[in-house]
Amino acid sequence: MPTAPAYLPLCRGGNAISLKHYQFSLDVIAKLGHLRFNEHKTIRKVRQTLKKQFKLRISRSEVNLLCQVYLALIKANRQQDTAFLEKLRSNGGIVLSIDGVQPEKGNETLWILRDVQTGKTLLARNLQVADKESIASLLKEIKALNVPVKGVISGGQRSIRLAVKQEFPGVHHQLCHYHFLSNIARPIADMDRALKVDLKKRVRGVRYVEKKVAARNDEKAKVIRRYCEAIRVVLRDDGVYPLKPGGLRLWRILRKIQQSIQKNNKPKVDSDLEKLLKALSIVDQLQAQYHRVRRLYKLIFEANAILKQEDSAEKVQADMQAYVECLTKHSFRRLDEKAAVLNILKFTHSYWEGLFYHYDYREIPRTNNDLEVYIRKLKAMQRKTTGRASCQGHIVRYGAYVALLDSDVSLKETLFQLRSVPYGAFRLCFGEIRSFRFRISFKQSLSKNLEGFLWSQEMCWAKTAV
Repeated sequence: MPTAPAYLPLCRGGNAISLKHYQFSLDVIAKLGHLRFNEHKTIRKVRQTLKKQFKLRISRSEVNLLCQVYLALIKANRQQDTAFLEKLRSNGGIVLSIDGVQPEKGNETLWILRDVQTGKTLLARNLQVADKESIASLLKEIKALNVPVKGVISGGQRSIRLAVKQEFPGVHHQLCHYHFLSNIARPIADMDRALKVDLKKRVRGVRYVEKKVAARNDEKAKVIRRYCEAIRVVLRDDGVYPLKPGGLRLWRILRKIQQSIQKNNKPKVDSDLEKLLKALSIVDQLQAQYHRVRRLYKLIFEANAILKQEDSAEKVQADMQAYVECLTKHSFRRLDEKAAVLNILKFTHSYWEGLFYHYDYREIPRTNNDLEVYIRKLKAMQRKTTGRASCQGHIVRYGAYVALLDSDVSLKETLFQLRSVPYGAFRLCFGEIRSFRFRISFKQSLSKNLEGFLWSQEMCWAKTAV
């Protein structure tokens, strides 16, 4: 039978067994944290596992507290991990990737700074504002690691660019091509979405036809049902912007379905096929809108083709210059088309300085997609844990600390790392977590009991007047 490792004495050296003021030892804390954040179990499941494996009875609030202890220990260990710093130095330095995640409007933005080469998070911090000074404060912490920074990849946010220029003068700062394409495509993507909405809204009558032939089992009925099902499937495809516009794709597929139905309906007119053709008549009505959006989207595809070249920075820059000069010669009668082209020129000018470093310095990626994928993974793991569609609360409460976790590290290695954390370093990190959690809980308490808060404030003020 396993022995319960609670109430073990404190040892502050490199082989710490437990922490002062905590009744559960470090191996319990390590196991609990590993279950919660590496195996993505709910707090209820964590309690059940600890009870089964360690014969421990532990409350939900205690598990929640020890999760915070675990994260504080992980952060304190990262700050004193000299082996990790040596690995960064052996790579010749850091290629820094920067991005921010705003869980929802009104909450602090979570900023994550990672090394592209190792794929490890160097720093994660919540900021109330993302101005130049705030971003610069994060970069100062990276400088304090005393590891050379070989390059930076980020979005085109002005505050990031100014902060990088201030803290890392002379370092090549590549701006993400994906963000660039998203920005130049924004008005055209909006036109594409409008086309998609019009198509979805006005392709009607399909379900009525499907119901009408549902009871029949002849070959014609089967064909009609498959047409109806195909139409419903493509209507659910929203596309992926900026390079896979959903409206253009939807129009093209509906046009092909329409042409196939027309071919079947030619020898002998079928009333049900006629109804489907009537529902798809919107494709003809929106043909001019489709061609207008398609013509504009060709400009985005052209810019992407230039940036995807595996050539020198000089060649790609020359091609982009020719692209810009060609755009200035385009003439459009419609105001929205002129605005779309002016938007391309505006963002191309804004991003120009940071678009081309990647081609001569291949270790700097041309997009920040790896960090975007990592952030999506953080969110997906929490959804998997809780079964909830939204993971905003988790990102707000734990994002800055969970981003430091390494899923490849085993439980045994984690326990070894936690035992080497100095108690003073742990207390500093734990105080930071508790302070942040207090701010979050205070905001929640205001929303739940504003009257009670105001009453307590009035009572406190009345006492000062006595």
